[in-house]
Amino acid sequence: MSSRRQPLTAPCLTRRGRLLVFDLDGTVLTPEKTVTPRFKDAVRRAVSQDVVIALASGRSLLSVQGVMAQLPLGRGTGYAIACNGALLWRSRPEKLLVSDCLEHRDVLILNELGRQLGYACYLLEENRLLTGFPVTPGAGGYRFASLPVVGLPEGWQRAPRRPPKMMFIDTAERIDALPGLIPAHLAEAYHFVRSEPNYYEVMKKGVHKGSALRGLSRLLGIPAEGIIAVGDADNDREMLKFAGMGVAMGNASVAIKSLADWVTDSNENDGAAKVLEFLLDRQWRIGV
Repeated sequence: MSSRRQPLTAPCLTRRGRLLVFDLDGTVLTPEKTVTPRFKDAVRRAVSQDVVIALASGRSLLSVQGVMAQLPLGRGTGYAIACNGALLWRSRPEKLLVSDCLEHRDVLILNELGRQLGYACYLLEENRLLTGFPVTPGAGGYRFASLPVVGLPEGWQRAPRRPPKMMFIDTAERIDALPGLIPAHLAEAYHFVRSEPNYYEVMKKGVHKGSALRGLSRLLGIPAEGIIAVGDADNDREMLKFAGMGVAMGNASVAIKSLADWVTDSNENDGAAKVLEFLLDRQWRIGV
């Protein structure tokens, strides 16, 4: 780990309660979107010492599960926080623990907001982006997202939908401008966050990675002081603030680095693996 902002004794990770939560894109995943052998080896060592591993992402649950399947969890239980905190899933035995989704009324409100502002709006359902806006090769969903884009059928407004999140997907310049265009009453009614240069995402008010981590903390009986969270982007802010130790990646934004307790290496240089290695080598006796 390359630097720290607070003394090493800030978190108190004892052998009775240890939970590490990692963001995916920009953190665990390399710029090529792969998991490195070094991170897998560090996870193997951690799980053998009864450390609980969770992955937290803005991605769909299926996508987070796909990354988790690559980790050597052995007989350990892994947890997935997906859709920026709207979904919380347990791997063993498999169970969706939390589903805090938008209501159909929210879908209609946010779709109308996009229409008024001239921004295409997308619903995430499973591993697809659904939209009532024209599906053309120039659409933001086609240009900047890897998921399939599917047009909603005529009359879709009458069929109830409860997506975990909705997204505005466009050029970085247009996403730069979008927060300033959203009416104050709507900005206060939902949780908006920019997770990528081309994504501006919307969840229910109070739903974010931090809220899901708080729920997981209660479920496992591990207090915030026994949790380390690692991330790089604005949608990691709340979970870094909730955890006993918040770690920013070397490639993180300046804002995220400023609120973190530690700054590790970049995702190009196995920064996530180095967090695990650093703590494992100290036998988890931080603050004890």
